[in-house]
Amino acid sequence: RKSAIMAEAKDTTLKYYAAMSCSGCSGAITRIAKKIEGVKEVKCDIEKKEVLIIGTMDEKIVTEKLMKWSQKSSKEVKLLKE
Repeated sequence: RKSAIMAEAKDTTLKYYAAMSCSGCSGAITRIAKKIEGVKEVKCDIEKKEVLIIGTMDEKIVTEKLMKWSQKSSKEVKLLKE
């Protein structure tokens, strides 16, 4: 039953603030996010310190994974509500 719901799910976009200072940071975030089920695209803007994650993923899982990176790297990450 769950797979039928997933098939109908529309893409959503999650927007995060991430204190990225270089391509190493954005690369790490991209690698982490792309491993999450349902993530189709990751866009990092180092200048704006924004990350857009597009797909049918679970917001809680994405936030959890990015917060884990935040703690390890001592870089701030937060979900931005639009």
